[in-house]
Amino acid sequence: MTTSQTSVVIPTYQRTAELRQTLQMLAQCVPAPTEILVHVDAGDTETPEMLSAEFAEVIVLKSDERQGPGGGRNKLIAAAKHECIVSLDDDSWPMDREFFKRAVDLVENEPQVAVWGCDIHESDGATEKVPAPEASSENKLDIKPASHFVGCGAILRRSAFLQTRGYLPLRQAYGMEEMDMTLQLINAGWEIRAARHLRVFHACDRQQHHSSPGINAAHIRNQALLVFLRYPPRFFPFGMIQVLNRVKFSLQQRRFRGILTGLLTILHACWKHRGDRSRVSTHAVHTFRMLRKQEAENS
Repeated sequence: MTTSQTSVVIPTYQRTAELRQTLQMLAQCVPAPTEILVHVDAGDTETPEMLSAEFAEVIVLKSDERQGPGGGRNKLIAAAKHECIVSLDDDSWPMDREFFKRAVDLVENEPQVAVWGCDIHESDGATEKVPAPEASSENKLDIKPASHFVGCGAILRRSAFLQTRGYLPLRQAYGMEEMDMTLQLINAGWEIRAARHLRVFHACDRQQHHSSPGINAAHIRNQALLVFLRYPPRFFPFGMIQVLNRVKFSLQQRRFRGILTGLLTILHACWKHRGDRSRVSTHAVHTFRMLRKQEAENS
C-alpha cells in the first residue's frame, strides 16, 4: 500500500460506532495517510478496547482529565511525526480518494500558509446516504484566502501550529476553537486558505446539533471568552457587538434555550481561563476583520 507523508488526528469521546466508520473510510484512500492518531478523552474506556481489537495500527493517546476536542488536538499534533496534519472529527472523512496526496502538495507548495479549510459536506440527517472516498481527478485546484476553518476537515502545517498556544481545552469549544487558532496564526504571520477542491464529508446534521441548549450557550459564552483572551482592549466594544450578534442569531433561529445560560456564565469562564490570556496585535484583528468582510461580500 502506498502512503503519503501525512498524520491524521482525531479527537473522540464515547463514539465508537462513528469512529469505526471514519477509520474504515480512511482505509479506502489511496495513498493512505502515514499515521492515524486518536485521542480518547478521559472517562471513555470502550473506545481504546475497540481500537486495540480492530485497528491496531492506530496510535492511541489518552488523558486522565477531560481535554475536550481542542485539548485532544493539541496532544495529537504534538505527537504527530509529519508536517502535513489532516484534522478530522470522529464522524468525518475525505470524499476524494487522492485527498492525502493533494494535502501534501499544498503543504509543500504554499510555505506561507498554516491552514487550509476543506469543503465540508454535511449529512443533513440523511444517514442512508454516506459517501465513501471516490476517484475525483476532475477536481480543479480552488484555493482562496479565508478567515476561518473547521476542525472536522482541515489541513494544518505542524510547525506553524506549534508556534501558537494551541487550542483552549474546552469541553464545549463551539465558537472558540478555530477562531482562536485563526487569530493566533495570523498574529504569528501565517495565512489561512480555503481549499475548496478538497472535500470532507461530516456525518452530522449541524442545524439539529447546534440547536441544543448546551451548544447554544457555549457559542455565546465562547464568543465573549475569545474577546477577553485575545482582543486588544480597543476592540472590546467590537467584541461585545459580536456577542450580541450571536444572541440575535440564536433568537432568529428560535434557539431560545441556552441564551440566558450562555450570558450568565461569561464572567465565570473569563475568570477560570484568565491565565490563558495572550492578546494578539491590532494588525491581526484588522486582518481578521478584513477577511471576514471579503468573505461576506463574495458569498
